[in-house]
Amino acid sequence: MSDPLIDEKKNLLKTRSSQVLLAGGALSALGYGAWRAGRTRFSSKVSGQINLPGLSQPVEVWRDQWGVAHLYAANLPDLFLAQGFVQAQDRFWQMELQRRMAAGRLAEIFGELAVPADRLLRRLELFHEAENQYQWLLQHEDSGPLERFAEGVNAFLALKKLPLEFSLLRYEPEPWLPTDSLGWANVMALGQSNNFFTELARAEIVRAVGPEMAARLEPWPSPGQPLIVPPTGDYAGLDFAPLLAEYGKLAGWLGILRAGTGSNNWVVDGTKSTTGKPLLANDPHISTQLPAIFYAIHLSAPDFEVAGASLPGLPGVMLGHNRQIAWGVTNTMGNNQDAFIEQLDPANPRRYRHQDQWHEFETHFEEIRVKGRPTFRQEQFKSLHGPIISEFSASGTLATGGGTVQGEPVALAWSLYRKSFSLEGLLQLNQATDWPSFRAALEKWYCPSFNFVYADTAGNIGYQYAGLMPLRKKGLGLLPSPGHTGEYDWEGFIPFEELPSLYNPPAHFLYSANNKVTPDDYPYQLGSDYANGVRAERIRQILTAQAKFSAADFEKMFSDVVCLTGLRLARLVAKLDEGVEGLESRARRLLVEWDGNLTADSVAGCLYEVTMNKLLRQVLEPQLGKTATDHYLGVAEGFVPLTALYSLAGPHLLGFAERDDTSLLPPDQTWDTALKLAFSSAVSWLRHTFGEDLNQWEWGKLHQINFNHFLGARPPLDRVFNRGPFAVGGDSDTIFQTAYAFKENQYIANGGTPAWRMIADLSDWDKCLMSVMSGQSGSPFSPHYADMLEPWFNGQLHPLPFSREAVEKNAAGKLTLQPVRPAK
Repeated sequence: MSDPLIDEKKNLLKTRSSQVLLAGGALSALGYGAWRAGRTRFSSKVSGQINLPGLSQPVEVWRDQWGVAHLYAANLPDLFLAQGFVQAQDRFWQMELQRRMAAGRLAEIFGELAVPADRLLRRLELFHEAENQYQWLLQHEDSGPLERFAEGVNAFLALKKLPLEFSLLRYEPEPWLPTDSLGWANVMALGQSNNFFTELARAEIVRAVGPEMAARLEPWPSPGQPLIVPPTGDYAGLDFAPLLAEYGKLAGWLGILRAGTGSNNWVVDGTKSTTGKPLLANDPHISTQLPAIFYAIHLSAPDFEVAGASLPGLPGVMLGHNRQIAWGVTNTMGNNQDAFIEQLDPANPRRYRHQDQWHEFETHFEEIRVKGRPTFRQEQFKSLHGPIISEFSASGTLATGGGTVQGEPVALAWSLYRKSFSLEGLLQLNQATDWPSFRAALEKWYCPSFNFVYADTAGNIGYQYAGLMPLRKKGLGLLPSPGHTGEYDWEGFIPFEELPSLYNPPAHFLYSANNKVTPDDYPYQLGSDYANGVRAERIRQILTAQAKFSAADFEKMFSDVVCLTGLRLARLVAKLDEGVEGLESRARRLLVEWDGNLTADSVAGCLYEVTMNKLLRQVLEPQLGKTATDHYLGVAEGFVPLTALYSLAGPHLLGFAERDDTSLLPPDQTWDTALKLAFSSAVSWLRHTFGEDLNQWEWGKLHQINFNHFLGARPPLDRVFNRGPFAVGGDSDTIFQTAYAFKENQYIANGGTPAWRMIADLSDWDKCLMSVMSGQSGSPFSPHYADMLEPWFNGQLHPLPFSREAVEKNAAGKLTLQPVRPAK
């Protein structure tokens, strides 16, 4: 079964140079000899010695059997330089691709098909904001760690041992800049902060069915309030579909703005742990890719030691532990973005109205270079709310000479444009020693917004909501707001001290899974686009089911695929009339007797998934039409679900059935009728797909997962770079999340899934466990390119040694980075 995103990238690869295909073909033809040569040429040096300019003292790099680097430096400047070098050794192509995404410079190496992505990325001003961040850093914080990290990356480039991808694409990279690191942090923030897209999808639903039906479809209405539509009425004359499609395509390029992007974390204190000390678990969910988004690393210098998951391109550690504390995160799903519709001056489209005044847009030009095509200029516009992200030209035509611009320009207000990534905050987090210093670091955590769980060696556990969350003059930020009235403007941010926080709760455990974390009487509006809470409920079930937990218990939890939403549907089907004996009746009994385990070989689980898909389409499309149904289910062009409504649609619909609320159904239909029709349709489709033998209707035959490299979308390079497909269990509602798009009859796992797993054992840091989705190396010739895949499927984690003794005992190689002494 094909993945539409792979098809999109196949089209892209058709435009790339013939040298790419010739190189791939030659590589394949050479076979084993080429593979051995590739392991030497394109794999990292892990033993011996390398002389690096810029170091003041030697740095030791010990690598364990999984390729995880443990760095020992005499001081912090040397440590961050060495981190830049080591990350570049293993992941420089990934870092190069990421900085081009941030800067909107993909078309320079990929050609014309990347132009739409570059144009939208430029309009989002992610790299422009990175430049502003760096200037602020120079004036207010210590820019040294970023600069030293860049020196280390450039020391790797000076060795002239570039990854294979540069040979295939036939170009050489530019030097690494501190702004490249900040730019990628902003792309990651975009991937974790896309609720404005949900606003646009809601607006299209309002346009299709009006505010009353849209309110009934709203999964998270505020208590006692209907869905509030700003005074643009039904959004008549506005068309958000082009921007939705454009952003959906961008998601396909970036690979991080996917379905089910979320995470799980949980922590127990010593009273619920077999060790008598806290245990903490975290598995952030991001889409599959090769190499993985995270890179495991251990950094050690005097008064600084931290281990865990880093982001290639950034110094420090994002998720992990130091000598005193451990932490893990999930996305809060907080509403830190708003779309504003700006009202243009009819006499001068370079002006927009705000309250009773006309204002000139801030403007500047961006030059977009395209491989094999002339460079062109794109004019950027910015209002007081934020950059104009929709296609807009003050001359009335698109900047590329396309058709006439439709509707009013859409501006994006986002907390990142007020205060963005703080390197100081990250490094303070890495060095925090207790709850007060941990919270002090998170006060500088601005964007994206995360739920942090915490544990320390003294036995304490805690939870802290972190990130800038806007205070709105009016409204909930559910729909695009009119910019000209000023009524919906932001007027500051929720004070950090008033964000949700909990320390040593009486339940002795804490957890989050992108669910709502505050009661209805919480005085501030944090968001409305949470995940459905099913994963959170399953975590709560497990944590309350036994008295004490071991690391092995947590490891098992990571692999849990019990689907509570599936059991709800099974209970509804159980109430239906049994019907005539036959294939459908036997299938019904399988679903009714199902234990909820959505394993890859589950036939009942397959019946649930296909029935739910049929039911959603069957109920929604007569009301919304196909396009608005796609928007409600989060399916954008490229078939990539981005909206929070995606997660909520199924459980919300089942709630109507459980209450026997027929307001979504045609006047002559009952829920029994609707469920029977959906189930019969599912059985018919599965019979047509797999035949009469029910045993062949396994979930994993539909639900497969691919681990694809950006250059692996077309033969013969797919055989070099990609891994898969593999049958996999789970879905968006299981702890082991393997989300997929709600595209009709397509079940490929192309959404959020665990990119990193960690269990921090605070009784002994050497007993901590971790797993990277695929492997440490970005080189397909390295033994560490995909060596963690099979254990990842089996839920097996690997030791992450922390003491010097344990690191040396488990070492597979030692590389010494030596300073370059000036010539006398």
